[in-house]
Amino acid sequence: MENSKNTETINQVEIVQKSYGRCLSTGDVLQTFYDYFLSSSPAVKEKFKNTDFDNQKKLLKHGVNLMIMFASDTFAGKSGLKRLQHSHNRHNLNIDPKYYDLWMTCLLKAVEKHDYKVDPEVMTSWEYVLGKGIKFIASGY
Repeated sequence: MENSKNTETINQVEIVQKSYGRCLSTGDVLQTFYDYFLSSSPAVKEKFKNTDFDNQKKLLKHGVNLMIMFASDTFAGKSGLKRLQHSHNRHNLNIDPKYYDLWMTCLLKAVEKHDYKVDPEVMTSWEYVLGKGIKFIASGY
């Protein structure tokens, strides 16, 4: 049973890696995400009011890669998400976990727009991979 779950996770991670590659190569998925995310809530827009978005998009790109690696159960993914968990907790950036579902919804919308091979399996895989990382980050709030 554990082996089949591991195989399923590996398949979902591979699907997300390929989808993310398509998104990054076919358009500005990161800018699309921020367009959606900033317009999703006045509180989100306020949180980002003094943000250098060129740098922020690099951080997002890296963060999504860390989530993919975390879902793969790699050391780099675990240590990277521990850093994100710490930086986003109530004592640092103070990112309330209530915003993570909104973050994921906006990222999934951006993936739908930029992945020319998107289908229900791709979206389910993204939800799984992002959900696993978000749950971990939010647990450190």
